[in-house]
Amino acid sequence: MHKIVAFLNAEGRIDIAEGRIGIVDEHIGIADERIGIAEGYIDIADERIGIADKRINIAEGYIGIAKFNLLRINQMLY
Repeated sequence: MHKIVAFLNAEGRIDIAEGRIGIVDEHIGIADERIGIAEGYIDIADERIGIADKRINIAEGYIGIAKFNLLRINQMLY
């Protein structure tokens, strides 16, 4: 009788372990989805950084034009 109880107890523990493995697998799946979402946000951020870099380059161009115009005005005054 003790062997049957021990066997059933072991089977129950195996079922519990398999259930826990299933829960861990679900958590891994959720983590993978969140990693994918985070990677998407990183891609969006990279695009925005690229746009910002272009705008900085444009602003630097306008600053260069403004400096040139100030030099011309300065030369005209003197």
